[in-house]
This record gives sequence, structure tokens and C-alpha cells, in this order.
Amino acid sequence: MNAYFISGLGADKQMFRRIELPEEFNIVYLEWINPLKGESFEHYAKRLAQGIDQSTDFILIGLSLGGLISVEMNKFLRPTFTILISSVVNKQALPFWFVVAGRLHVPKITPSYFYHHNNFFTNWLFGAHSKEDKQLLKSVMRNASPGFVHWAIPRILNWNNKLIPERMLHLHGTKDVILPFRRIKNAIGVEGGTHFMVFNRAKEINKILADKLSAI
Repeated sequence: MNAYFISGLGADKQMFRRIELPEEFNIVYLEWINPLKGESFEHYAKRLAQGIDQSTDFILIGLSLGGLISVEMNKFLRPTFTILISSVVNKQALPFWFVVAGRLHVPKITPSYFYHHNNFFTNWLFGAHSKEDKQLLKSVMRNASPGFVHWAIPRILNWNNKLIPERMLHLHGTKDVILPFRRIKNAIGVEGGTHFMVFNRAKEINKILADKLSAI
């Protein structure tokens, strides 16, 4: 069975390099594509889904923004299972400052430098603690497409989804600063996990995935 991985905002498959699935799953990485001018979240998800083979059973695994996209794909695809990691299923799970930022159009006035250079603050925000964590975050931020980031952020802040996939597993770190665990419902908490846990807590996540996917 194919397992399609969708990474976080501006990130790529590097974030998943420590994630392992049972041998019966074939891992496929859906890389971000350039958004069209004024493109909606829904339309973008449909274009990205063109990389999915629907002739056979498949699962979706979305990290952060990739989780939102995975939920959107459930509106027109029929995945066997959907897994969200460090993500949300609706606007109600977003912290208050996300809502305020959206209403004040903060992304439009924030310099691109902020999104593409890590520092003490971004390391804390994402939960990148070790030297290897920080190196990966630095690489991800520097390689992120400015156009994609500026397109995606307003759509995250104004996402108005009401669908909750029926067959879904949600993993979330209890120490996630970007998307606080206290606002997340019906998720398996990874104790002490941060927004970077897909990388620095991969062993725990792999165990959970192996246990849950064995039932598919």
C-alpha cells in the first residue's frame, strides 16, 4: 500500500528521514508545487493530489501544513487512513494569536527574512534543541520558497474546514509551542514532543505508527 507523505510549510522530505513504516507500505513523498496566482487552498490540494495513484489503496500522512492539505484531500479522495502529525483539523484548534495575525494581515507586512533564517527564537518556537535539529531547521528555512510561504500563511490563518476524516490518527506533542496541545482534541499526545518531534522523537512516533497501521 502506498503511503503519501506531505511535509510542513516550506519543508521537504528531509523532515521525514527518520520515519519508518511497516514493510508492507511503500513510502512516496508528495513535494510541494508552486501555487498559482490567487489559488485557493482547495484548488491547490486537488493539483497536488494529481501525484496520488488512486487505482490502489493508499494512506495520507501530513505534517503540520501537510496535515491541513491531507484533510482537504479527504473531501475528494478516499484514503484508507489519514495520519496527522503536529497539525490541526480546523480553525478552532489554532491558537488565538493565529487568528489575530490573520485579521491584522501580519503575513503581508512581515519581512521574508523572518521566514527564511533561523535563530534562537525560531529554534525555541519549533522545538529544535540539538545541534542536528538546528542544522535541519536552518536548511529547511533557507530552502523554503518565498512565494510558497507567502501564499500559504494567509490560507492557514483563514482556513475554515468543517470536515473531520472518519479514519484518522492524530499525533501531537504536548510541548508544541506553535500549535498548543491544549487546543487539540482526540489526538495521541507525545509527552514532551514539540513541533519538531517528527524528527527528534521519531522512535516514539514510529512505534505508534507501527501499532496503529498493523490494523490496516
